[in-house]
Amino acid sequence: MNHDEILKILGTPNSPIAIGGYNSDSFDTDCQIYNLVVFDGKNLADVITKHESKIIKTSHGNISESNSETLLSYENLQIIHDEQWELKTLISKIQKKKNTLFSASAKNALVESQLAISKAKNALEQEDPFVACWIKSGIILLIDSILYQNQILPNPVNALSSMRTLKQKNTNQFTDKIISETGIERATESLLSRMLKSTCGFSDMVEKNQNSIIIEKKANYLIQNSLLSDCYLYLNYQNRNIFYKIKNSLNRNLDKIHVLKTGFDLTHAQSELLSSIDSMYDVTNALLTLSHKSP
Repeated sequence: MNHDEILKILGTPNSPIAIGGYNSDSFDTDCQIYNLVVFDGKNLADVITKHESKIIKTSHGNISESNSETLLSYENLQIIHDEQWELKTLISKIQKKKNTLFSASAKNALVESQLAISKAKNALEQEDPFVACWIKSGIILLIDSILYQNQILPNPVNALSSMRTLKQKNTNQFTDKIISETGIERATESLLSRMLKSTCGFSDMVEKNQNSIIIEKKANYLIQNSLLSDCYLYLNYQNRNIFYKIKNSLNRNLDKIHVLKTGFDLTHAQSELLSSIDSMYDVTNALLTLSHKSP
């Protein structure tokens, strides 16, 4: 699909438009998925539509965006429409302060991870059914922090391969420990099939925007290419993203734990939960100490 085709589908644009952003990854082309960002400053939910054999996901962005993680995801945007050169100017600014943005993003993810692990510990003491969800979320955030620190943009389909290729230095000494806590060694086609079905169901229950179509397409692509461990972590990322949409209203979403048990591949053995919490606490504390020593 070329740029003219995209503009024809969207109609006459009044705002800058680009392909890419957070939702974009290296498998988009093979999966025929187009992640569009319309920079109209509107706070609207993503819209996912089918066009022939292609899937188009339209998100909304802001030229005056200040979130470091979001800005980093905009660096490699492919501009489709930008009459006033607003997007080009924004991307140029991002490239100039990229080091600062990566540093801020790494620290933000690390703090969020520690918060998630703290919530897990409190949830364990209160016999909260979502304790394992907080642990999984904390692990994903730790992965994000490590990747940002190495100036790698976290991407759900590439996160595992990115972690595995990091050199063992400084904070990278923790990569093996973090990866082992994800549970990827459990990945089999039969398990992934069950996880995928529940993840899509969770998306439909919470997001209600057909994002499950994209989740299913990418997961199946990973499975078909024998990237089972990568698919496992990809589904963990998707469940974390959706879980965070309801994290402030869990008391009204107790029924969701039934799909999360399978979608997140949760364990409920108290000894395992406590071991994971202690292990991740050690990592977050060590990383926070190292970050305070960094300039």
